[in-house]
Amino acid sequence: MTHNAPSFFDKKGHFAMSCAMLTAVVPQKYFMILGALAVISTISLAQVARESWWDRTSKTMFVATSHRIRSDLPAKTNVSTAEGIDRLWFTIDAGLGQLRPRSRGLQQALLFTTQEDLSEIMRSQFAVDAPSEAFAFFSPLGQGIAVCTEDIPAPFAARGLTAAIGAEYLRLSCGDDLAPALQVGILDFLARRDSKGAGGGIGEAGIAIVRKHVTDAKAISMLDFISMTAQEWKQAVAQDSNGALREQSASVVRFLTQPNTAVNASFFQQYLRLVAEGTPNFAAFSAVYGLRDERGWEDFDKQWKTFALKEKSSANETLRERLGFLAEGLRQLDKEGALPVDFAALEVELKDRNFVSPTQWRPGFSQIQASEPSAFTPTQQYENASGAKPPPNRSKPPHFEFDAPKKGEGKQPPSVLAIDVSNDRSKVVWFKTRPEPEAPWVWDISR
Repeated sequence: MTHNAPSFFDKKGHFAMSCAMLTAVVPQKYFMILGALAVISTISLAQVARESWWDRTSKTMFVATSHRIRSDLPAKTNVSTAEGIDRLWFTIDAGLGQLRPRSRGLQQALLFTTQEDLSEIMRSQFAVDAPSEAFAFFSPLGQGIAVCTEDIPAPFAARGLTAAIGAEYLRLSCGDDLAPALQVGILDFLARRDSKGAGGGIGEAGIAIVRKHVTDAKAISMLDFISMTAQEWKQAVAQDSNGALREQSASVVRFLTQPNTAVNASFFQQYLRLVAEGTPNFAAFSAVYGLRDERGWEDFDKQWKTFALKEKSSANETLRERLGFLAEGLRQLDKEGALPVDFAALEVELKDRNFVSPTQWRPGFSQIQASEPSAFTPTQQYENASGAKPPPNRSKPPHFEFDAPKKGEGKQPPSVLAIDVSNDRSKVVWFKTRPEPEAPWVWDISR
């Protein structure tokens, strides 16, 4: 069977991700629909005797093209989710050079309505602690991906699912032989494909973290970066308080896949293929990039640092990350019963708390702190990238503001509008994934 999945790179090996990858693969509004269906599912479960998730799903397992699926989601949701997982799998396969998986046969995908069932099943069936709402797992008792969207904002769920399938694909293709410091960057690279068709990219927050990392002389050299063992990488990350090492990993992968340069994606695909075929990681990387001695590695390190200091941010990605930061801030204030009355008050409350989001690393999201001067304004680059000229009588620059509440919205957090120079509007919208009054609000970004 031939799968015409879009490649991350063009025929010359240059980055050329399809504009509508995640829209075509797993539309973000799907996660809102899934939330509504999860509400129905939760109600019905309460009306019947409680079976274990494993027993319930044993009766309804089905097979998709890429995975064997167990799920307690409604049947229609299972079909659309399976199609989305298949498309993501074959898109990642095409994008990374169609590596040949070492493990044959279908992998399993476990789709959960509740986080409680996700955690319990991972422990009881696979002896694995669930690290997040979407992840790949590898255990002597089984391997695959596990996903649950209960109480999870749609952008986190969408990018988390992409990263989970990416992690599974890399493990099946390269085993434990791929440079562990590069794997984080590859997953971030995959997760940042913009569902609205902007072509991915990195926001200003991630670029700022890497630049400071480089200028403060704290960046790990390329030689050490590629040769680190899994244990060495784990120890380094444990001491990485602001995510700088993970951002370095993402920056290195963007450097290795940049278009129209001597270092481009075709070389990176060759490296991945060599590792998948059994060549040791360090030997594969050195051979592909012609790094034969210490001087060669030093020059390569200088090339990456030059790239890191000059890399331009994506205006759309910057805007989305800042809207996500503000939405997570509102979620926190809602938990505290301290929702602000206007945007100025939101800024004060988050600065007083020295709020940071995301609080833990997520593939496809850079950490933003309330103390950053630009955290509460759309980026100037967003204005420049819009392609529109400022109207002569414009009274306000691009800005954030609270949308007027609509009747019947109840006590949900206020929606945040981002208004750009051409008066285009991106907006934070709110919904719930389960019916209990105490269930938290979750958010998505619409336009």
